[in-house]
Amino acid sequence: MSKFTVEEINFMCVFETQDRTDMIGQIRQVMPHIKDSDMEELAEQVLGKLQNMSDEEFAGVVLEPAEEIS
Repeated sequence: MSKFTVEEINFMCVFETQDRTDMIGQIRQVMPHIKDSDMEELAEQVLGKLQNMSDEEFAGVVLEPAEEIS
C-alpha cells in the first residue's frame, strides 16, 4: 500500500531526484510559482507526507508516472 495517490506520485516524478530531503527542497522552491490552487494543494499534500516519513520509507516509494489508460 502506497502512502501516495497516483496524482501525488505523478507530481513527484516531475522532480529529478530520488532523495527525500532534496525533493522537499525542490518542491519548496517551486511553490511560490504555482498559480493553480489545485496544484498548490497537491504540492502541500506531498510536502506534508514527505516531511512525515523517513528516508527509508521514501526509498520504498516507486517513482514511476502512471500511464493514461486509453
